[in-house]
Amino acid sequence: MVLPEVVGIALAGFLAWLLATAGMHKLRHPAQFSELAAQYLPPPLRPLWRDRLVYPVGILEIAVALALLLPQTRTAAALLAATLLTGYALMMAWQLAQGRRDLRCGCAGPASDVLVSPALVLRNLLIAALALLLALPAGPFAVSASGILLALCMAGFFIGLYLAAEQLISNSQHMARSR
Repeated sequence: MVLPEVVGIALAGFLAWLLATAGMHKLRHPAQFSELAAQYLPPPLRPLWRDRLVYPVGILEIAVALALLLPQTRTAAALLAATLLTGYALMMAWQLAQGRRDLRCGCAGPASDVLVSPALVLRNLLIAALALLLALPAGPFAVSASGILLALCMAGFFIGLYLAAEQLISNSQHMARSR
């Protein structure tokens, strides 16, 4: 199977936006993310996260975002993006399996009050699947200027879908809490 280059550019743009945004949130608000992420770990591992991992994970997310934009590094970056997203989904799924539904996700930044939920796990796994799709070989066709414009519009559409899904999940949680 060969992925059309226009679709690859669009997926790369979307995933780059997602990971760069996540990385920037971590680098701008390390204390909040350190505390939030530490809640996902067993108590013996929490100091390790607090003291050493917030900055490297944020930098890694930004580096993967940048690597997604380069055709030479796109496949490896897509595989790494899929690994990160799957890891985040598994961390949330583990918390849900433990009965912890009171943890904030942190996906939309430190100000977000979206809680971990099966919908977030599914969302992350779907995005990880998109990243795996991006790891497929690209078509041999050169992309014209109009193709690049189409890819940028598609990336914007994917970003809009992501933001709409995030808002729907948030609204659903707010409505469930107010009952």
